[in-house]
Amino acid sequence: MNFHQNHFAHVSQIVLNVKDLKQQVEFYTEIVGLEPSMITEEQAVLNIGENGDQLILKSLTNGRHASVSEAGLFHVALLLPDEVQVGRLLRHLLRHQVMVSGGDHIVSQAIYFNDPEGNGIEVYADRDATSWTWQGNQVVMDTLELDGNRLLEIAGNTLWQGMPDDAKIGHLHLKTHDVEASAEFYQQFTFKRVAEMPRAVFMSDGTYHHHIAVNAWQSRYVRRNVLETYGLVAFNLVSDALDQDTVITPEGLEMTINAAL
Repeated sequence: MNFHQNHFAHVSQIVLNVKDLKQQVEFYTEIVGLEPSMITEEQAVLNIGENGDQLILKSLTNGRHASVSEAGLFHVALLLPDEVQVGRLLRHLLRHQVMVSGGDHIVSQAIYFNDPEGNGIEVYADRDATSWTWQGNQVVMDTLELDGNRLLEIAGNTLWQGMPDDAKIGHLHLKTHDVEASAEFYQQFTFKRVAEMPRAVFMSDGTYHHHIAVNAWQSRYVRRNVLETYGLVAFNLVSDALDQDTVITPEGLEMTINAAL
């Protein structure tokens, strides 16, 4: 089932302030495999597959670096159609000496790495939704050891050719200073709690394992001066059930709704 159609609220666009635009563009195009849509001296718009999802990189001079204890991006998660693609990307990252970790979340298999400026990235493939276990309205997830060797084996000798056409933003995971306040905020936008763990809540629209998550594992404070700070600045939600709007999230970020439509 496609849990990222417009009748499900989901993230379609991510905006990052970056210090070195050229380096970041090279990383996201040559290593991650995003397709450039527009590049100027001030910003780059990169396509994630062909469904309209985008990563926007904005050049910021003399910006501030947020402390680890500030709210902001934990990771943006890119969803691939199958585990073979994850295996291809894993081999590609290792060949380019990118430090990678991984996790088997029962519902999905994921690899994790950072861009050159420390922004967290997850790339994952879902297991078939019919195999997910639900206990009432809670989906069973965990973080188990990922069998990376198996992913490399099933990818065989096939090469990573960049993001496939049906790649998309699967979910957005945020750092927050107040998990309950953030969870209550996002529930106003058709998201429901589907999994919880200490100092973290996972939410989705429909029966996906999560479209958005928040945690307070490290963060204690709101992101301040977000427009003048490197890292996540804004993101866009798409949903047929919501009106166009722009709001400030509890984390101190800008959230637009249906801005890309």
